[in-house]
Amino acid sequence: MEPSAISLVALLTVTIGPGAWGYRIHHLEPEPRHHLQQDLMDFIDLVPFEDVQQLMQYYYHYDIEVENAIDYVSTEDYTQIRLDIVNLSEVRSFRRYLDSIGFSVEKVWAELNQRFDADDIFVEPDESLRTLNLTTRGLNGLVDDILALLPQDEIILLFFDKLETSDDFSHFFEQIGSGEFENVLNTLQSSQQLRILLWRLQQHGFDIPGWVQLVQKYFSFSSF
Repeated sequence: MEPSAISLVALLTVTIGPGAWGYRIHHLEPEPRHHLQQDLMDFIDLVPFEDVQQLMQYYYHYDIEVENAIDYVSTEDYTQIRLDIVNLSEVRSFRRYLDSIGFSVEKVWAELNQRFDADDIFVEPDESLRTLNLTTRGLNGLVDDILALLPQDEIILLFFDKLETSDDFSHFFEQIGSGEFENVLNTLQSSQQLRILLWRLQQHGFDIPGWVQLVQKYFSFSSF
C-alpha cells in the first residue's frame, strides 16, 4: 500500500467533507455497510475532542497566523476555492471510489460535527486556558500538536485488531491498497487544477500536502 493512502483519505475527508464546504452531495451509490461505519466510529471514539477544542481555542486567541487562517475560512474567496475543489472531476471520482468501497465522507463528517463544536474555538479563554502558556507555531504547529494529543499506540492497536476481526475493515483496507485505488489516487494527485487550488489555500496557511506528510510521519504508515 502507498504510505500516503490512509493519511490522504483522512485529510481529504476533512478537507472536502460536505460540512466543511456547506455543500451536500447526493449519492447514487448504495448505502455503505453498517459494520464498516461502526469500525470507523471506533477510531473516532479515540480522539480527545475536548483537548483538541481547547488547543484550537488557545491557538486561535494567541497565534496570529491561526487567527487569520480561521477567519479566512468565512470569506467568499475561501468558499469559492473549496467549491472549485469539490467540483473537480478528479475529486468527484475520488469521492465516488470511496463511496463504492463503503467509506461515506458524509457519515464520517456528520459524526465529527456531532462531537466537535467549532464555535467553541471563538469563545474567550477562561483563566485555566490563559495560564497554559503554550508555545504556538502557526497552523502547521497546530496540526502537529493535535496529532500529539492522539493516542497513537491505541489507534495502531485498534487498526491491527480491526484487520483481524472485521471483514468489512480488512476489505476496505485491501481496496485502498489495490491498483484501482492507486490509479484513482494518482489521478487526483496529478491534477494541475487541484494543485493550483491547494497552492492558493497554502498562501493562507492551509498546507494540506504538508499535513499529509505530518500524519504519515506521526503514525509511521510507511512501516505498515
